[in-house]
Amino acid sequence: MYILPEIQEGYNNKLKNKLYGLLCEREKNRDWEKFLDSILIELLGFPEEKQTINYYTLYFKLSSLRYLKYEYFRSTVFDCMSLLGKF
Repeated sequence: MYILPEIQEGYNNKLKNKLYGLLCEREKNRDWEKFLDSILIELLGFPEEKQTINYYTLYFKLSSLRYLKYEYFRSTVFDCMSLLGKF
């Protein structure tokens, strides 16, 4: 499945915004785990041909967030945001 570069870039920006929203939810002590689950569910829908090493790195890092202290949580979210530029 071919995805136009501008569509991929738009999707990556949308996902970055969701990751930033996740960080905000955690900082405000809201229900961030449901927010995280919705992002992970969305990633499960990626087409197989788009599931590169960066996809798996992103998915596994996001999956570990619920077990991290805040300082590691925050840095991991920013790592994930930078990974999105490599899709």
